[in-house]
Amino acid sequence: MTSAARASRLRSIRADDTSTDLNQVVARAEQSIIEIAGSSVSVQFALSPNASRVAVPLTDLEQIVLALCKAARSLLSSGGRMIVETRGLNDASVAESGGALAPGEARARVVVRAEQRGEESPPPPQRVSTPSQSEFGFAGLEQLLEGLGGRLEFVPLPDNDLAYVAHLPYAAGTDSSGRMAIAVPEKSGVILLIEDEPQVQAVTARILRAFGYAVITAHNERSALAQAEQYGSAIGLVVSDLVLPGVSGQDLVRRLRHPCEHARVLYISGYSPEHVGALSDGACFLRKPFTAQELVEMVRELLPQALAEG
Repeated sequence: MTSAARASRLRSIRADDTSTDLNQVVARAEQSIIEIAGSSVSVQFALSPNASRVAVPLTDLEQIVLALCKAARSLLSSGGRMIVETRGLNDASVAESGGALAPGEARARVVVRAEQRGEESPPPPQRVSTPSQSEFGFAGLEQLLEGLGGRLEFVPLPDNDLAYVAHLPYAAGTDSSGRMAIAVPEKSGVILLIEDEPQVQAVTARILRAFGYAVITAHNERSALAQAEQYGSAIGLVVSDLVLPGVSGQDLVRRLRHPCEHARVLYISGYSPEHVGALSDGACFLRKPFTAQELVEMVRELLPQALAEG
């Protein structure tokens, strides 16, 4: 993005305090969400490029996101996984049993899934009639969303898991796809980041999102395949560690080739290039530890090519 375009975008954003970039808010809250989850709950993020800007003030949107995460964490007393997603008008519903948009309802969505490790069923969501200042209850959350023109939904998932869904109104100026031109970087693209070290994954994702890229994350083979199945050809670049739990990065990328047929590949590893060996399919390599500049320069070289091929 040119300096003039970036300045124009900032002016547009500042001109309307009630118009907020949903993905940026979730990305900025990443560390707070990880702290809410604690050591016994893993966190995964999947931010859709279709989510775009919503007609919700920044402080309210931050409050909504964190309230959903706290509610999901309360169900995971025995540990598990919390998945924080954003979804737009063209994205799939949360589950077949619910989460679908009503006819004519143009909404972005924040989805927080609570996935348990055990088989114990989660307790039903508890409503709080008078939320205290220290704990934002469901009654207060529903009231806030309704006042903003949105709504709250609880969606049952397989294996007795649960998703909390906040439906949010798009900001004025969105087109029929639910996007706003001022919110989409000139070279936006979906990056699938596969990294099993939580701190490395969080820092790498934060760098890429800061430069305007939509990033979805995975920490092992199963989660990577699930992300690839959901986003498919929208993935323009796969950034993967070469050594993952139970599988090599190269073997996993071969399995991703069918759903992500046009994606370019960037491997990251602490091993030196001479220990890595030959890389197939025109993949590139970046040795850990790398700087933010080294990462972004490599991605800028690869992702536009992937978008052109798609």
